[in-house]
Amino acid sequence: MRVRPPAELRVLRDLFETCDPAPQRLVEAAYAAASRKWSGGGSTALRLVGDSADAPARTRRAGMCDARVLTFAMPGRMLEMDLIPTTEGLFRAVGLVLGRPGHSAPAGDVVLRHATGESVGALDERGGFAVDDVPRGPLSVVFRQERSTPAVADWLVC
Repeated sequence: MRVRPPAELRVLRDLFETCDPAPQRLVEAAYAAASRKWSGGGSTALRLVGDSADAPARTRRAGMCDARVLTFAMPGRMLEMDLIPTTEGLFRAVGLVLGRPGHSAPAGDVVLRHATGESVGALDERGGFAVDDVPRGPLSVVFRQERSTPAVADWLVC
């Protein structure tokens, strides 16, 4: 059963839609992100366990890279990824998927889902990957290991 919002909220929504509407591309990106959020049936969780954006601000020297480091955990694996700014509004994602000591490097790929689609980076023989031209904005990481269920991370904004 769908509950209708109170009259006050409907009036407020109409006021915002009339006086300060959201850009259509932003609305479309939000709906695309929401549909991807709920379409991961059968996948395992890829939990965000570390984000350098949450660290206290540090003093930086001129010329230092402003990469954002994201660390994800899943059963038996860790995925660490650097988001390195390249040009205005774009990142290069470089990372590594680590397994338990003594196990071989994983085979598969890392998919970065974003508002304009998906970007895929295949894992090399050591578990490393690189993805160019990742757009700034909503981002979800999916680890697709061969012969296994994909591990999907929740959406975040970069």
